[in-house]
Amino acid sequence: MKRNIQVEYEDASPEVRAIYDDIMATMGSDSILNFLKALGNNVNALGAVWSMLKGSVIAGEIPALLKQLILFKISINAGNEYCTALHGHAALNLDPTLTYDDLVSLSGGACSANLPSSFPKAIEIVARASLDPKNVEDPKWEFEEELRDEGFSESEIDELLLVGFFSVMMNMLTDTYDVPWESPFPP
Repeated sequence: MKRNIQVEYEDASPEVRAIYDDIMATMGSDSILNFLKALGNNVNALGAVWSMLKGSVIAGEIPALLKQLILFKISINAGNEYCTALHGHAALNLDPTLTYDDLVSLSGGACSANLPSSFPKAIEIVARASLDPKNVEDPKWEFEEELRDEGFSESEIDELLLVGFFSVMMNMLTDTYDVPWESPFPP
């Protein structure tokens, strides 16, 4: 049996409400995403995930669209419907010229979308490292050099890998907690 408990704002402890307030202010929203409400029973868990979300997905040097495309590819390849819908929706909002078919094609390694040339390589590398981390031990796979060749700095490479780590963690959490769909996201 999967866990599916969500703590609404009005039912949250004062400490959790303070984090919810920060989430809503940072996101410019009057609601909390379901995966964050699933952590509302534990202020430490919620605070840790929110801190990582802010530090890996919201802040940083890497363009938000690239992050969302990485998160989408990892989620669709992991079979996580919640995260696939969430990050697909975010990517389509960030670039209205993209279609859902573009996202699926990009996740399969094809790219017909008008994206910076470094995006497909970064998406492929981060997804590969995230979904099969033993790949990074292959001495023939110089993923860092490949990312440097695409113009990414050492700091940006760290950020890209952190986005991948966050995605794997959130896929596990949303699957385990059986997080239900957000109203604006299609199943």
